[in-house]
Amino acid sequence: MSQIAYSSIPVWARASAPADDPLPALSGRSYLLVGVGEGAEDTLRRWTEVLPGDIACRVLSYPDADRAAAGLRAELARARVGIRVVIAAPTGAALALRGVAVTVGLNDDEIHVTSTGSGDIEVLCAHCRTVTTTSAGVDDVIDCGGCGRHLLIYYHVSRRSGAHLGFMVDAETATPAVASAGGVHQ
Repeated sequence: MSQIAYSSIPVWARASAPADDPLPALSGRSYLLVGVGEGAEDTLRRWTEVLPGDIACRVLSYPDADRAAAGLRAELARARVGIRVVIAAPTGAALALRGVAVTVGLNDDEIHVTSTGSGDIEVLCAHCRTVTTTSAGVDDVIDCGGCGRHLLIYYHVSRRSGAHLGFMVDAETATPAVASAGGVHQ
């Protein structure tokens, strides 16, 4: 995957992301550590060891992104000012969880994410709005689960949903409209 100069894909979600990402400066009054999958266990354990004993810390671990998103929403509904969310998950799950945190009002400096592997991503079809889950990556072409169009996975990720943008790969080379005696046909 070649990365274009400007992209909404976070650095940690790119193929060239560093493998071991240190926890940022400790600025929160409390921490919510959320992990998805077995690959997150070591990272969560390392982060809990770094946090001072006087800082409130809650660790949540889930087998999949859907359960993690529901758990994160519930925890953030009860959260107080000063909470920091730390996410360790495969890229697609991490993007979705970051979307949950952003949607409830957290700012980027209140969220720290480390990708624990590639995993599946979600792709939003620009044509029919269906979300298709895939193991493919940016610049790959997939079939939309809704309309069947061949979608190019683009360098854009929604901050709110975590889904990549997909659009018809051959949209610019589609056959132009042809005028006929009975009207215009495509």
